[in-house]
Amino acid sequence: MRQVVLPLLVFCILTVVSIAPLQAGAHTASSFTVLVKESGFSQSSPEIFHNDSIIWYNTDNSSNLTHRLVHDHDGDGLYNGSLDWDSGELHAYCERDENNTKVDASCNTNFIIEFNINWTEGDYAYQDLRSDGSVVNATIRLFKDMDSHNASTAPSIGSSFGVNDDVPADNTDANEAMTPEDVLLYIAMGAGGAAVLLLGLLILRRPENSDISESE
Repeated sequence: MRQVVLPLLVFCILTVVSIAPLQAGAHTASSFTVLVKESGFSQSSPEIFHNDSIIWYNTDNSSNLTHRLVHDHDGDGLYNGSLDWDSGELHAYCERDENNTKVDASCNTNFIIEFNINWTEGDYAYQDLRSDGSVVNATIRLFKDMDSHNASTAPSIGSSFGVNDDVPADNTDANEAMTPEDVLLYIAMGAGGAAVLLLGLLILRRPENSDISESE
């Protein structure tokens, strides 16, 4: 019995090892912080992935300015489209009473945007409209997954998640697009699959008389 259980256990372990590389490119949604400072943003070009969020905090408590973060996705200059955003005036501090309740309910010090399935990968420009009339520009680079992030060129706005309309003209172009991580992934998958197949064949070819000898 022991000679049967041990090979099966090894078989299961090798199966898990061969499948694990497929999960290497998976990404867990995360939240990233960008500080709004007197000198600009703490990150002017953050790189994030699909379903990530960015939280902006106004930490500019020295210039006595308010900051308004806007993105005009449809380009009409109104910031009221379905994918536009407008943070409203962000203050460095909101006065609170003895119960820790904001005296002015409309006062905000932070702003958050989740880049969900409605957002396609690409570079998104946005602005900080300051109360003194000055403007600070910044960009968010959104990738659909780790493979897209490792690509040599940035994706263009409008490239849909999970959709690839560009077909390589020949095999040379396709190979040039592969990264070292891709090569290691394929090697690991091939080695794991070969080990699983080899162990399966050994189990199937196991002599039947071994069980008889054990019983004797």
